[in-house]
Amino acid sequence: MSQTDIKVPAQPDAQDGSGSAPPRAPLPRLYALDALRVIAALSVLVFHFTGVDAATDANWGVNPKALFPSIFPYTSYGSYGVQLFFIISGFVICLSAWDRTPGQFVRARFLRLFPAYWFSVLVAVVVWRALPDGERKAPSVSDSLTNLTMFQVPLSARHLVGAYWTLWVELTFYLIFLVVLWKGLDYTRVSVFCWLWLLASILVQQDDVPLLGIFAQPLNTALFVSGIAMYLMYRFGPDLKLWGLLGASWLVMQSDLVQHADHLRHDKGMDRNPYVALALVTVFYLLVLAVALHKLDRIGWKWLASAGAPVYPLYLLHEELGWAMIRTLYGRTGAWATLALTTLMLLVLSWLVHRFVEKPSQRWLRARLAEESRRGTPRDLPG
Repeated sequence: MSQTDIKVPAQPDAQDGSGSAPPRAPLPRLYALDALRVIAALSVLVFHFTGVDAATDANWGVNPKALFPSIFPYTSYGSYGVQLFFIISGFVICLSAWDRTPGQFVRARFLRLFPAYWFSVLVAVVVWRALPDGERKAPSVSDSLTNLTMFQVPLSARHLVGAYWTLWVELTFYLIFLVVLWKGLDYTRVSVFCWLWLLASILVQQDDVPLLGIFAQPLNTALFVSGIAMYLMYRFGPDLKLWGLLGASWLVMQSDLVQHADHLRHDKGMDRNPYVALALVTVFYLLVLAVALHKLDRIGWKWLASAGAPVYPLYLLHEELGWAMIRTLYGRTGAWATLALTTLMLLVLSWLVHRFVEKPSQRWLRARLAEESRRGTPRDLPG
C-alpha cells in the first residue's frame, strides 16, 4: 500500500459547511495511524506465509494448516489487513489532498507510489527468472513490462506479484477523487461526493452498468468512503450527516464482505467464517474512528513513524520474494525458523529499500520536477 505522511493540516475553528474558517496551528503527526498501517502490513504478510490453505505446494510443499496449527485459525484472517489499508487510505488521502491543487496531488501520489513500485517490479522479474518455483509459468516479457505502468488490470496483463491488485484499486480511487479535488475540497463538496460514489457502488451490481465496476466496486468504495467520512469527523467534528454517511458505508461494506467471504468459503475452500471477518473489519472501523474522534491523540511514540516508513516496500516485496526465501530455507531449517528468518530478512530489506532506494529517488524526482516547473512550459520550436 502507498505510504502517506500522516500529518494533519490546519483545522478550521468551526464547522460552517465550507471549510473556510481561519485555520489553527497544525496538529502533531497521527502516530496511531502509523501503528495501524504496520499491523495491516504484517497481517497480510503472515496470511500469505501461514494462512493460505491453497496454492502452496510449490512453496511449503504442505498445507500451512498442518505446519502452523496453533496460529492458522488466526492468520487465515490476515488478508483483511487490506481492508484496514483501504479505510486508512480514505482518511489520509483526503487529509493529504486538502488545500492542494490537482497538480500537486498527482505529483505527490506519483512520488509516493512509483519509485518503490518500480524497484519491486525489477525484483519480481529477477525472482521469477532466477528463482522459479517449478510449478507456475513465469509472466511474459510483455506482461512484465506492462507491470511498470501499474495498469495491468485494464491492459489485461498478469500481475508479477499478487498483491499488486490493490494498487489498481488505489489508483482508481485517486482518479475518482481528482474529480472533487478539481473544484476544491470543502465539507459539503466532499460529503456529497461520498454519497454519490457510494450510490454508484450500489448501482454497479446491476449488469447494465459495467463501467462502474472499474471505479465503484461496492466493498472497496465503502471502505474508502468510510475513511473519508472519518477524516471529515476529525477535521470538522462529528455530526448527524457524517454519522449517517459512515453508517451507510458500513452497511454497504458488510453486505459485500459477507457475500465475498461466503464465496471464498464455499467455492474456494478457504476455511474462514464470514461473520468473524465482518467482526474483524468492524474492529478496524472502530480503531480508525477512535483516531477521528481524538481518542488516540495521546499516542505519540515517534518510533512508530520509523516503523511505518518501510511498510509500502514491505507490502510490495514480501510475497514473491518471501516465497523464494521460504523455498530456499525450508528443508534446511524447520518451518518456524524459516518463517522467522524470512520475515526478519524482509523487514531489513524493506527498510534498506526505503532508505536507499525510495527516499533518494523521491528526492531526485521531486527536484527534477520542481526544476522543470520553474523553467515553465517549453515553447514550440520554430519552423
